Amino acid sequence: MSGRRNTPRIDRENVRAHARKLDGTGLLVWLDRAIDMLPDEVFPELIADYVHLKDVVADGNTQPDLLHTIRHFHRESLAGRYYQDFMVNSRNYMEKSRGTETFIAENSRLVDACLRAERAGDLHTAREGLRLLIDLLREIDRCEIDIVFFADEAGSWQVGVSWEQVLPAWFRSLSPGTDPYDWAETVVDAINDFAGYQMDIILNSAREAATPEQREALEEYEDDLRRRR
Repeated sequence: MSGRRNTPRIDRENVRAHARKLDGTGLLVWLDRAIDMLPDEVFPELIADYVHLKDVVADGNTQPDLLHTIRHFHRESLAGRYYQDFMVNSRNYMEKSRGTETFIAENSRLVDACLRAERAGDLHTAREGLRLLIDLLREIDRCEIDIVFFADEAGSWQVGVSWEQVLPAWFRSLSPGTDPYDWAETVVDAINDFAGYQMDIILNSAREAATPEQREALEEYEDDLRRRR
């Protein structure tokens, strides 16, 4: 009961007003969060007039597997499933295509699921899932495969990942059983690729996650990392 007393009363009309200011990506992220959080009993009313209930009834013999979902997302992304371009002009260069919005929302959902897995102690799922998702962002920055379309200033930075949360979780999940120098090199490369502007904060988190041997190896790589900035 104490948790309920401490929960603030939300002005739903105010929330609606904020929601209507969001772009397509923001609305998809909100929708994904709602789908994950709402209890089963409210779904028939929620989806009425939009989805046939018979089309979304769960198979009681199967359970969703996060790594399977991420691997499928990884394959589909590399195959161009989310790539959708449009004619760019001076009016629409800030817009995103539906495919790009869907990719960003799905990436956000899967990253959040990996962070929950890491907090719950499922390090294998967090380690492999985040590796695959980070690999996709590196592919976006390489610009060799059409994964998503950005009309202006293309790059993984537009996907909007909270690296100060994601990278420490990945480093923690990687630490057990990883060779010290392999772990340190992974840390340095990830910070260099995605979060140089947050280097000191993320390095501190990495040190806390490391074994003594990994911490020593990281110290040897730090000078190189700082020279790159």
